[in-house]
Amino acid sequence: MQDTNGNYYSEEGTAIVQKFLDAIKDEDALTFWSLMDQRGQGYFMGMWFYALGNTDLNAISMLAEDDNFLKDALSTIVGELKANLGELAENPSIGEIQFTGDQQALVPVSAGCGPEGAIRTDHVPLVMELASAGNREEGRFANSTVGMTCWKIDALKCFRVQKV
Repeated sequence: MQDTNGNYYSEEGTAIVQKFLDAIKDEDALTFWSLMDQRGQGYFMGMWFYALGNTDLNAISMLAEDDNFLKDALSTIVGELKANLGELAENPSIGEIQFTGDQQALVPVSAGCGPEGAIRTDHVPLVMELASAGNREEGRFANSTVGMTCWKIDALKCFRVQKV
């Protein structure tokens, strides 16, 4: 087990959250997809399998690697996230990582909102997982071999915004 309390893992976690917020701000569906954890990607692939009906799992796996399909399939979701996050996507202040378990963490993101400038804080959930064999990994393990760990956005928890 890797020591997740080290500074590097903290810095990497906050960097992933910054890339995630930038992807939402820029409506970059491909980066959004690459930062999502495997469970989140699996959820979307399951939905596509259901929606497309007469297709097989191999075809869905191929679609999940097609940049044009991902842009089309995720653009509405990323656009909705941008609208819902508002100032958090536009002008975020990213706090320090808060470890909630051996492989989970939360990163607080704050921004001034509304005419009064009230501070809004939400938390982006992270999960540490093994890097895949693909070359879409972010952070220090970009283009790495399988077996290295990296932070990913815990997509299934992310869609349930957690406020403090």
